[in-house]
Amino acid sequence: MTYRRLALFPFVLASLSAIVLALAPAAARDTVVQIEVDVAKALALVGLALAARAFDRGDYLWRGWGLWAISYGCFLARDGALLLVPVLSPVTIHVIRGVLVGVGNAFVATSAWTLARAWSVAGLAHPGSRSTRLAVVGIAVIATAAFVGPVFVLDLRPLLDGKVSSLDGLASDLGDFISLPIVAPVALTAVAVREGTLRWTWGLLTASLVAWVVYDAFYAVPSYFGGVPDSVILASEQFHVLAALLACAAGLAQRKAVSDDDEG
Repeated sequence: MTYRRLALFPFVLASLSAIVLALAPAAARDTVVQIEVDVAKALALVGLALAARAFDRGDYLWRGWGLWAISYGCFLARDGALLLVPVLSPVTIHVIRGVLVGVGNAFVATSAWTLARAWSVAGLAHPGSRSTRLAVVGIAVIATAAFVGPVFVLDLRPLLDGKVSSLDGLASDLGDFISLPIVAPVALTAVAVREGTLRWTWGLLTASLVAWVVYDAFYAVPSYFGGVPDSVILASEQFHVLAALLACAAGLAQRKAVSDDDEG
């Protein structure tokens, strides 16, 4: 499979996911969405694990890709925690889900930092001046704050009232705040690389993080105007699916890049 096809398949699958959801009976849509999201997360876990396995155990990039794979394992476990509803109290379930999302996002941030530093470890120079790279980070911070900030405020309010139902949302918001600015300078490098395989890997990873931010942002603006319509929730879940599929594609692109280098 070519890199272009790898980059295209998340959008094709996400479009098919949206079509299936639109055709599903209204009563079944929540179940359909949950299945689609969990399948996408499972694919992300597989794709990222394959990227890690392309390197020797203990290798710098093995650790970076492996941590990202583990994060999706945490996100899947968070969804699986709903199966414990008949056994545990709602408060306990919310705490478990919040912890799993918090740990998962900590792994995402650590992985993003590890992979971003891999360029410096390998002696690869980032394009542009230091001021340019700082400007890119600044833009990423501002953009992330603009999209995720309102969601963070909405998720924080229940916690301040003593409710733990929004713990997982807060953890996800913090993950967005940290991860995208870390990866932004590397994304600039990927854009600047006109040829080669690295631009596909990093472009897809950055796109995955952007899709996560957009997914979170879908809940913000409508909530300030009297609730979130079902159509908005359903639309946002397609970005949830797309984010995971883009992470899968990034992992597969990294795996392919290593395989191509070995064959060369």
